[in-house]
Amino acid sequence: MDELLRRTGRGRAYSDHLRAYASEAGITLASNRWLANSHRALEFAEFARDRGRFDAAHEALFKACFEERRDIGNIDVLCEIAAECGLDSREFQAEAALGRYAELIDRTTAIARQKGVTSTPTMIFDDRVVVTGAQDYLVYEDLLRRLGARRLDESPAQ
Repeated sequence: MDELLRRTGRGRAYSDHLRAYASEAGITLASNRWLANSHRALEFAEFARDRGRFDAAHEALFKACFEERRDIGNIDVLCEIAAECGLDSREFQAEAALGRYAELIDRTTAIARQKGVTSTPTMIFDDRVVVTGAQDYLVYEDLLRRLGARRLDESPAQ
């Protein structure tokens, strides 16, 4: 990971900024010397979504990767995370072996590349506004308001 940051010119300043940003959110980032291949983790997330456990799985994946330095590209690690989230790890392992979710992730990735997405996270709003990189909550709130969205606890404008 350090080498990747150095080659992209981001280096120490980027790492320091990321740690400060994470700290504000109550996350203590662990130091990573490697970058996990997240394809299998994306498969796991879709598996969890189909079983109504996406939020728990998403949070567990981020904690495992960024706080605990676990390899979220490793099927055994993902099976452990599945169990931690109340999912059947054997079922996930069987689905992963069949490649059911791999095809979905490959299709989604192809669509993202066609749209010019080259970094994570990238969010596309209303199929016309692209926001790349981790942003403050207020950035998203402002953007969504400009696009006409309203909070669930707000009444529609009269």
